[in-house]
Amino acid sequence: MTPFITSSVFTNKKQFNTLVSDVENTNETFDFTLFTEKYNKYFNYSRTLPKNEFLTWLIGFSEGDGSFVINNRNELSFIITQSTEDENILKYIQDQLGFGRVIKQGKRTSRYIVQDKKGLELINSLFNGNIVLPSKQQSFKEFIKLYNDKAVKGKILLDPIKPIKSSILPSLSNSWLTGFTDSEGCFTVSFLSNSNAFRLRYLVTQKGDSNVPILSHLILLFQTGTIEAHSKKSTYSYIVSGAKNCYNVYDYFDNYPLKTKKLTSYIFWKEIHKHIMNKDHLVPELRIKLINMASKVNNTRRKSK
Repeated sequence: MTPFITSSVFTNKKQFNTLVSDVENTNETFDFTLFTEKYNKYFNYSRTLPKNEFLTWLIGFSEGDGSFVINNRNELSFIITQSTEDENILKYIQDQLGFGRVIKQGKRTSRYIVQDKKGLELINSLFNGNIVLPSKQQSFKEFIKLYNDKAVKGKILLDPIKPIKSSILPSLSNSWLTGFTDSEGCFTVSFLSNSNAFRLRYLVTQKGDSNVPILSHLILLFQTGTIEAHSKKSTYSYIVSGAKNCYNVYDYFDNYPLKTKKLTSYIFWKEIHKHIMNKDHLVPELRIKLINMASKVNNTRRKSK
């Protein structure tokens, strides 16, 4: 099924039609066969294979906060960057995978890095054919091409990895969107000071015109929401707003829990939602309490990025 796309975010109709056609003939299946083979060989079956739920979450998280880096010396690195306050999620990734390292870069930034040849073989085996965002597919295409050139050279010789074209859309049956939300999404609540009005939203934001069909597919999944263009060029958000509409995301995030501090934000967000539906926000004393609770939702969101 072709996802609904708000064509008004584009001024070029030809560009809009091209993006729609790019998401046809897609599927929702992640394939970890190659990664499993390489991982068991790498660890000689001495380490338990990471669960598919974690691997799928990691792909989503990496498509937001991860990078396939080629430096000016043509050296390869896979890097996930976080605020040092959120370093624990990087250590969790390192612990689950069993390779790579976590380093601090300056006072405020931490990174999970894979640079060694065998580690990069595992990373490439994991992401090959499993990347959802077209923009990330393009950077990976360049990355794996250079990796294959290097794989057959040097002291450690490895088999090249045949690139597989990704054709996956987000699904409510796996943890990719949880990972992507942990990196690029947020839950927000605000109350107007001069009225009883409120604004309750879930949103995910991403740069790149080519990624709009992926964001738009979320409209089909949750049966609600809109795509909005930012004032910043080629930046778009999928937004669910309104008390009734926000119920639509509950089942997914309850079944596939967030792994970062955004889980705390989501829990407070749901609690405030419940109070709003009970009309507690119309009672002055209770409204003050909800405003204080909302600051915890929004503060967690700010600290997580």
